[in-house]
Amino acid sequence: MDQSVKTLYQDIAQYSNSEKIAIYFRNQKIRYVDLLTRVDLMADHLFRLGIHKDTVVTLLSYNVPEAIVTLYALNKIGAIVSVLHPLIPVKGLSESIKDTKSEFLIILDIRYSDYKEELKQCDINTYFISTTIDLGLFEKGGYKKKFMMQLSDVDNSRMLSSVDKKYQFVSEIEINTDPLKTSFYLRSGGTTSHIKTVALNDKAIRYAGSKAHDILSRDFNGLSMLACLPIFHGFGLSMGVHAPLMHEASMYLMMKYDSDEIATAINKKQLNLLLAVPYMINRLMQNQKFRSCALENLYMTFVGADKISDTLVSEFNNLMEKHDSENRIYEGYGQTEIVTVGFVNTINDHRLGSVGKPLAGIKVKIVNPEDRHQEMPVGQDGEILISGPSNCLGYLNTPKKNQPFFTDKRVTYIGTGDIGHVDKDGYLYFKNRYNDVVKIAGFNVYLADIEKLADEIQGVFDAAAIYVPRPEHPYIHLYVENHSKDDELLKQELLIHLKQHLIKYSIPEKISILPQFPRTSVGKIDKKALIHF
Repeated sequence: MDQSVKTLYQDIAQYSNSEKIAIYFRNQKIRYVDLLTRVDLMADHLFRLGIHKDTVVTLLSYNVPEAIVTLYALNKIGAIVSVLHPLIPVKGLSESIKDTKSEFLIILDIRYSDYKEELKQCDINTYFISTTIDLGLFEKGGYKKKFMMQLSDVDNSRMLSSVDKKYQFVSEIEINTDPLKTSFYLRSGGTTSHIKTVALNDKAIRYAGSKAHDILSRDFNGLSMLACLPIFHGFGLSMGVHAPLMHEASMYLMMKYDSDEIATAINKKQLNLLLAVPYMINRLMQNQKFRSCALENLYMTFVGADKISDTLVSEFNNLMEKHDSENRIYEGYGQTEIVTVGFVNTINDHRLGSVGKPLAGIKVKIVNPEDRHQEMPVGQDGEILISGPSNCLGYLNTPKKNQPFFTDKRVTYIGTGDIGHVDKDGYLYFKNRYNDVVKIAGFNVYLADIEKLADEIQGVFDAAAIYVPRPEHPYIHLYVENHSKDDELLKQELLIHLKQHLIKYSIPEKISILPQFPRTSVGKIDKKALIHF
């Protein structure tokens, strides 16, 4: 085993005496020395409750300090953490508990009331964490008042606390030092668009962070990264949380996305690296407080999880240039199956429209999606295959034939199901999901191309093209989120623009204008929900 590869806990334990700020949260600052004390205290308590190496524990929480503490405490013990969305459907929680064989559930107190009846049917030890210990006196009172009904269901005798002085360091924990064992379960749409549980180890989780200097073109130490993307998402867990902590940098932790709070943190110089999805960037650009804040305090902005339009990139970068900020958008690409970003544009290597070059150690192969043994020529689209140290261990409880792996010449790749190409200089261009290429009258219709063209029209906040497979006459239905323009005028402008660029089979037969799209937990358009509008 490479001795330089550590566990997540080992990464942060080396800073146990550091007085530097590890976490900014609301109006609080948590130093490394205090964070490690809390992690060790929580680990001690969890161990005495019966959580040991390889015990599966479900963690359901917003991004709050106590959730981060719990995550690292479990990692110290060597438990397997199944991290779930705090708004997961009731049946989804019980299904995940059964699928992962979780023995313990640690849940944020204000979320328990929604699940309490369902949990009565689950054989699982349930404990609680709270955010109140990291709130100021005034905020704490408001929090308890706001969530009075939800908190009334909580059994306080099962409340965990990493700051409770009554706990003593009495147990002897054998600290886990194996970065290759399974340590996390994350839920994913899978490369086949069906919900899967992805098994990951610490080596994979920390890999992108280990390349931070290459990505940032400078040391991470001294910078602060936005940790707003949820910890159940590989991008949020690996880059938002662990990457800064493994380099003695800071994270600005947010329970929920708030563009006003982001602007305030930038003004206070508590935030200079943004980690976002396109939806968040769109919201920021509409927020006047952000547009007029001290943008010169920003250094870099990384966007992933979904394709961002070139128009939005240009608008954002022009705003930064106007404010004499060196900050620019750098698009990246990854999947839960490779944890997080595997490709990224950087200050030294970037190309508009691409998702960047692969991180050192990552290999990419573009193949015919119908025959993965056939490699595509440079510049020609095909399925994107990825191999590297961040590859997942596989899908839980899934037959071998349905695993995401493909082996060629003794190299194991993740078959992403995504379509794209690599240019002669090594930049990857992500085009769309394989399933987003449809045929109408024998012609290939690329849904992503339709959406990209729609995004070019002023007034379009976001667009989603959906294929309607009506047997007698299949067609494209375009949905547009509009915040600022007359609906009928926008429809006319869209049709004129689309007809100028698309063959007739790609032109949407229906266009629906909505004031707001349904969204997934990380801000992506929820197309399954959209078709019911």
